Amino acid sequence: MGAISSHRGISADYLSRVLGPEFGEQKLAIQSVVPIGTGQMAESYRVSFAIEQETKKHRPKTPVSVVVKVPSQNEKSRNASRATRCYELETSFYSTLRSLVNVDAPKCLHVWYDATVDDFVLVLEDIVGATQGDQIAGASIEQAEASIDQLVKLHAPLWGSPRLRTLGWLPVHSPSSVAGTGSLLQAMFPGFAERFAATVDAEIISLGSRLVENFDRYNSAFPEVLTVAHRDFRLDNLLFGRDPGGQFVKVVDWQTVGAMPGASDLGYFIGASFNVEDRRTHEEMLVRRYCAGLVRQQIDARFDEIWAQYRLLGTTGFIMAIVASVLVKQTERGDAMFAAMANRHGRQMLDLEAEKLFA
Repeated sequence: MGAISSHRGISADYLSRVLGPEFGEQKLAIQSVVPIGTGQMAESYRVSFAIEQETKKHRPKTPVSVVVKVPSQNEKSRNASRATRCYELETSFYSTLRSLVNVDAPKCLHVWYDATVDDFVLVLEDIVGATQGDQIAGASIEQAEASIDQLVKLHAPLWGSPRLRTLGWLPVHSPSSVAGTGSLLQAMFPGFAERFAATVDAEIISLGSRLVENFDRYNSAFPEVLTVAHRDFRLDNLLFGRDPGGQFVKVVDWQTVGAMPGASDLGYFIGASFNVEDRRTHEEMLVRRYCAGLVRQQIDARFDEIWAQYRLLGTTGFIMAIVASVLVKQTERGDAMFAAMANRHGRQMLDLEAEKLFA
């Protein structure tokens, strides 16, 4: 189980206590703890229980396994989490916001957060049989369509709602809220450009330099209508599977949730999920699918307006590639993913002439 086994969230005593109200008071015995994913900002584990057959008969709800998420063991990522409040955001999403939106996320079985030391435990249902999306390989059109439908389920319920500003913990996009982001980008971009000089096209590195220079004008062009946005809605944060109803998607990793224009998630997802040619082929159809979904929820989502927002806000993926690659611990797969994001989103910006919207 490694060093992480000492964390309070991964012990039989802790899990028996916090899962007791849901599954009964029986003592749980841990059979195995297996890491899930690469843990850029936090660590996720599949914790399997040794449950006797008689117990199964009498308590059919007792899970064979759960997913437990706890802080990263990497100090650089821990520092990044404090700066971005990502542990607070994810635990707050599950404790206060999850019930207000219709997105399909794993059921939360337990959530705990200590603001003083920035520590947390999140226990989620294990989505058995699902497969994590692959950011580098890209999406199939079936996966993309199902994911766009999840964006509608996330965005529609609180579209333009004043309630967004009543959640004190939720970051709300505004000129003042992003005042420091431009300075952060200026500080980080030289390191990003040097590290990815061999893997990100020179034309896109140059585009990034112009984006950093014009960041204030870019933010001034943002749409005013906000909704709940995931802000890291990409394939690595989506679980795909099939049940009797067909393809399903579960959306995970709510560490960046905030109030943003809905098209920020839309542009981010489409730009990151395809190679350049496939994105060019499918993007208009997917934006139209998003608009149609919102219209079915009685939201005035005209294609020309959403398309302009999509053109502008695919830029969010490029910004994420710059900032996250420098902030979090460096891994081989992480570098490959960030390079793919920068190249794809940079080409998306160039193809759609995004700069003309804020030049």
